[in-house]
Amino acid sequence: MFVDSLVARLAEHPGQRMRFLARDGSTLVKTYAEIHDDARLLMAELRDSGLGAGDLVGVLGPNCYEWILADLALLALGCVPVAIPAENRHDAAEIGALVDRYRLAALLVTRALPGEAGLPAATASLSDRPVKLDPVRHADAPELPPGVRTIAFSSGTAGTQKGLLLTDDGIANTVELSARAWRVTPDDDIAIVMPYSNFQQRYLTYLAIWTGCAATVVPPEIMFQAFKTVEPTIILGPPSFFELLHHRVMAADPAERMERGRGWLSMYGSRVRLMYTGSAPVPPAMVTLFQELGAPLYELYGSTEIGWIAMNVPGLARIGTAGRPVDGITVELGDDGEVVVRAERPQVVGYVYEGVETQDAVFLPDGRIATGDLGVIEDGFLRLTGRKKNVIITRSGVKINPAELEADLERALPGVRAMVALPDGAALLACVVWIEDIEDTARAAEIEAYIKRMNAGREPSHRIATTLVRPAEELTVESGLLTRNFKIDRGAVARAVWGSGDR
Repeated sequence: MFVDSLVARLAEHPGQRMRFLARDGSTLVKTYAEIHDDARLLMAELRDSGLGAGDLVGVLGPNCYEWILADLALLALGCVPVAIPAENRHDAAEIGALVDRYRLAALLVTRALPGEAGLPAATASLSDRPVKLDPVRHADAPELPPGVRTIAFSSGTAGTQKGLLLTDDGIANTVELSARAWRVTPDDDIAIVMPYSNFQQRYLTYLAIWTGCAATVVPPEIMFQAFKTVEPTIILGPPSFFELLHHRVMAADPAERMERGRGWLSMYGSRVRLMYTGSAPVPPAMVTLFQELGAPLYELYGSTEIGWIAMNVPGLARIGTAGRPVDGITVELGDDGEVVVRAERPQVVGYVYEGVETQDAVFLPDGRIATGDLGVIEDGFLRLTGRKKNVIITRSGVKINPAELEADLERALPGVRAMVALPDGAALLACVVWIEDIEDTARAAEIEAYIKRMNAGREPSHRIATTLVRPAEELTVESGLLTRNFKIDRGAVARAVWGSGDR
């Protein structure tokens, strides 16, 4: 089995290392030999506590060494780690509810919690070693399909939270495909920024261990300061990871742009050789600018259900597309333009806990998987055009893809942090635009004037009736307007503006 062997794989590259940076700038460095020994010790403690193959064990907490150590030890034991979403921050009195909700045999928290004296018997803090707990056996624990080795949560292809059943073979395929496509070597250092409760960050750690390269875990709040020092070679992230540089360059006068040239890229470190972005609409102008500066930024496309679907690679890339389908993937387009995928080795076999009611609409009877994304295929390259669930249907039955409206605006209004088009609650279209300087009335007037000119050339059903300009600083995960994957939550925007997410 693939994931079971990761701890043993550490011993093959004993001198390699992982680094874990904290928000205060402190750094913990662990060699693969040390991680191997620590994982073996934790395995023994968990085994002595009564945990074994097939047990569902939750892991809860922010990114840290203890999180990935617990994950590796559980996998090697044959347990099934359940990655509790990072936003679930509970005090000790609430932990028991998680054990019951997910029918866990045990729950490991990575940091001491307030009121720790009240921790349930099935729960242990990894800050208190050796680990001691009394597993719970639930008569109604979910029965997992063969090959399932871990459970993660995501928004899923249908847009609501799902519990995803990830298989050993699917995880192995994603790691192997990435290692080949990116030509990962022991000289590489993979940056890990998003929460470990997102499966992509765990898989990147597995990729580092499998290929014998380094990995560096960096909190998103300090990533740009950290990148200059830690010098990663491979960076994956949503467009927001790269938009800051794009905005800075575009705000500079032309002479400064030319003078600084590749120097603009120093915020990502001097060793970066591969940058990938996706998971949200990617402005083509941003990718164009990066490549003009000599940065290796490319688009790719995947989902937790499937793994990688399409990917641009050096020498075979087209800006504005997600790339060509990867090996083992066949992409088809439905009558409505939905991207439907047939995967030889899909990463997920179904849902559990949450989202089960949507499973049949995603995992189709003939083995295909419906992504919920809209797209077109151009000369073998897949270009995504929006989300099926975001299509707006007017009272007269006209279908409007808001992503296309947003793309038009982004091309015409550089420097805007973000924008969304959505119904305004009165069967009309509205556009919410976020800019850096909300006090710049001239900028706001420019945006409104452009939208007015754009409306003149559109059908009445596609005209934007209301334009709202808002401060960019409100776009945070804490405000609820961004998901934990740094995507704009359209429902949250609608509730913030009109008091309802159902408009």
